[in-house]
Amino acid sequence: MCPLRLQTFGNLALKSRSGEDLAFPQKALLLVCMLRLGERPVLRRDEASALLWPEADREAQQINLRKMVSRIRKAQLAYHSVILDIDDTSITLGDDGQRLVVDAACFRRDDTSLETMLALLRERFLGGKLPDGPLRRWADLQVNRQYHFLRARLLASPGAAPAGPDIAAMREAAFLLLERNVHDEPVRSLLEADAPSSQPAMRATADGQAPRSAATPRSTALDTRQPVYAEVMPRVQRALTVTASLPRLALLPPALRAGASRTLTGTVAALIDDIAISLCTLRDISIVAPHTAKRIQESNDKIAMLETHAVSYLVDTTLCAEGLMVQIIFVPLDRVIWAERFALDVPFSSHRKVIARIIADSIAAELKRNQNPLVEYEHHPDAYRAYLSGARQTKDLSLPSIRGARRGFREALQYRRDFAPSFIGLARTYSLEWVLTARGDKSLLFKAADHARLAIAQDPDGAAGYKELGVAKLYLGDLDESLEALARAEALSPHYADAIYSYADSLVHASRPDEGLRKIERAIELNPLSPDDYFWSAAGASYFVGHYQDAIDYIGRMSHPSSADRLRAAAFAMLGDIPMARRYRRKDREANPHFDLDRWLSVLPIREIWQKELYREGLSRAGY
Repeated sequence: MCPLRLQTFGNLALKSRSGEDLAFPQKALLLVCMLRLGERPVLRRDEASALLWPEADREAQQINLRKMVSRIRKAQLAYHSVILDIDDTSITLGDDGQRLVVDAACFRRDDTSLETMLALLRERFLGGKLPDGPLRRWADLQVNRQYHFLRARLLASPGAAPAGPDIAAMREAAFLLLERNVHDEPVRSLLEADAPSSQPAMRATADGQAPRSAATPRSTALDTRQPVYAEVMPRVQRALTVTASLPRLALLPPALRAGASRTLTGTVAALIDDIAISLCTLRDISIVAPHTAKRIQESNDKIAMLETHAVSYLVDTTLCAEGLMVQIIFVPLDRVIWAERFALDVPFSSHRKVIARIIADSIAAELKRNQNPLVEYEHHPDAYRAYLSGARQTKDLSLPSIRGARRGFREALQYRRDFAPSFIGLARTYSLEWVLTARGDKSLLFKAADHARLAIAQDPDGAAGYKELGVAKLYLGDLDESLEALARAEALSPHYADAIYSYADSLVHASRPDEGLRKIERAIELNPLSPDDYFWSAAGASYFVGHYQDAIDYIGRMSHPSSADRLRAAAFAMLGDIPMARRYRRKDREANPHFDLDRWLSVLPIREIWQKELYREGLSRAGY
């Protein structure tokens, strides 16, 4: 028996019996794969070179192949093995290559278990990294065959319900198969048989007697979180190949927040499983398999994962001290379109399937209501791509990023002149530039207000346009108009965290910092992965109520705290830490060498003089 084995799932690698990676040319291992898994016993040398280097000319292909053959022979000599037998015209498997253990070959064996197949399919065949071309097409064909064998094994499972782990394996296999073909009715029927019945949920809703003691909706906790989701899909075209037929949804496993009940984690995980099964009964949406959803959640590059899997909707779940929060995020705009918080207590486990059905029905209803934005997204991919390019840059509160974002928003308007999100984005960049430059240039604020009104004209029921108008009016000193616009934004979307944050900021400037602090704390609670300006606003509110250390702590939570160095210098000065205050004054001076304290205070929109004087005192102590 050959002591070597070939790993094709995850990373392509030649391994010793002990699992050690052995040096062997990667492209040569691709040839081993083709010969072992394909039907052809031999490859011509010219054919192999064209497969491995399709973009090179014929002479370069032959030179590259000769170099690789030399490396292969050296490796085989070192391992005392003949994996590839190469002569002047052809490449075949050597004796050891024919006996080589290949993980992917197990799909063709009758004795391979469903669990073994799933363990391999959780990784990507050949790493999923082959460029377009003959090799990629061959690899895709192999993957199709692997799923064919998985389906045959699943449908050949005994009719009687197996126990424990086998049920989990059958569910996972069914999810994976439906992820590839949502119209596979025999596979779907396996999940439908296990789906929570809709009858109890409908009865509970009709009678007004849903099990509120077990899972009571606390709030429609919509936030505008802009962590990784705002960076999603800078290249939309690939996703459209899937969303053009059916939108895709990823239901993420629950994240644990501080204070969450550890005793409920198992039951909540089962609840999420029930919700996923219920959603799989829908015919008008494709569900990303749970294992894929888990990989999306854990990935350090969620952008690539969401793009690869063409996700249009994310259902984000969080287990916290207050219960379970469920949010639907429309990925193209990073917009939360629905959220609900459920209080969980002891009877929760007995009502689990009813609750799952209620949540699944709510998700289905919201997706139906969001059909128009999805159609718009599919019909105007260039506008959305440009908009997302701008939205990503607004997360960095620096002038180069803000001006770069403006270019993205303007480009989106070239593709679609009435694109309300871009008017909102432009308004935001002008207001932010006014803050960052601290020169009192009112023309920036007039532009912000004008673009906010354009957004309102295009989307009068949207809260974001009123929110940006409120911000512009705040900085123009029209505090009453600002509060009126922000109250309108909150009325249109009572749990829109961005609007609440802006409302809080206006309250602070209206010399009501205690009310502002309460509002900004609520916004942060709704959107725990808050953008920097939330924490900046919270720091300002804390400063004006005399909580200087809290102000410093909030600034410390910012991803780019240098933009708030001026406020941080004032807070340290009020605490009596002059060395630290002057350190941050110097940093602020480097970024804003033309800052003039008297001029800035003269244009800063603060209603009552005591508040300006408190800020002046801190900055003066810091050395401004």
